[in-house]
Amino acid sequence: MTGPFRLGLAALAALAASACSHLPDVATNMPGGFGARVTPDLAPRERVRLAVELLGQGDERRAKAELEAALEEQPRLPAARRLLEQIDGDPRALLGADARPHTVRQGETMSTLAERYLGDGMLFYALARYNNIDAPNALTAGQTLMIPRRAGAAVVTATASAPPASSAPPVVSAAPNAVRGVDPARASELRLQALRHMNAGQVDRAVVLLRQARTLDAGNASIQRDLARAERLQASLSAPSGGAVR
Repeated sequence: MTGPFRLGLAALAALAASACSHLPDVATNMPGGFGARVTPDLAPRERVRLAVELLGQGDERRAKAELEAALEEQPRLPAARRLLEQIDGDPRALLGADARPHTVRQGETMSTLAERYLGDGMLFYALARYNNIDAPNALTAGQTLMIPRRAGAAVVTATASAPPASSAPPVVSAAPNAVRGVDPARASELRLQALRHMNAGQVDRAVVLLRQARTLDAGNASIQRDLARAERLQASLSAPSGGAVR
C-alpha cells in the first residue's frame, strides 16, 4: 500500500471520528427523531403535568416529546393520549364547526372556558388551536374567541356577568373525563391565579385556590410547596402582634 493512500485512509478515519463526536445524544431525544429532548427521571403522570405547562406556554414540540415518552412507559395513559390528539388532530374535527363568539373577561383562562363551554378543562389546547392561538396562557381580557357548540356541554351566555374580584372562587370539580379525578390543566391554572393573588396581598384567596389545585393534582410538588408557603403567610398575618409562627 503506497504512502499517499495510507495518508488518505488516515484522514478519512479522522474525519469520521470527528463527525461521530458531534452527533446528538439520541438516548435523550424524542422517539421518532424530532430532536426534542425529554426531561430525565420523570414518571409518566409527571410528564403529562409538564406537557400541560409546556402547551400553555406554546412549546408544542417539547410537550409532544414528553407525552410520547410517557406513553412509551405507560401506553394506556388516557390523559397523554387525549393531549396528543389535540396536538395532532384537526381542532374543528375534534370540537365541531358550529361556533359562537365569546369576549374574554378578566380572570378567564383557556382551561376555564373549555371546562365551562365544552365540559372538559383538558380540552384547553384544542380550543386554543381552534382560535389559532399558539400559547393558551397568553390569553387576555378583551380578546374574542370562537367557542364551539357541543351537544351536552353546559351553555353559558356571553352576556352573563363575571363574578366580582372580591367574591369567593367557585367550587372546582374535576373534568368528567379526567383520569381518576386528576385535572392537571385546571390545577395549573388555579396555581397561577393563586400566585397572582399572593403577589397582590390576597393571601386568603390564594390559599383557597391552592387547596383546590391540590385536590385536582395531589402529586404536584409545586402546588404543595406554594400552598405550604401561603398557609404560613396566612398564619403569620392572623397571629397576634409580635407572635411568631413556626
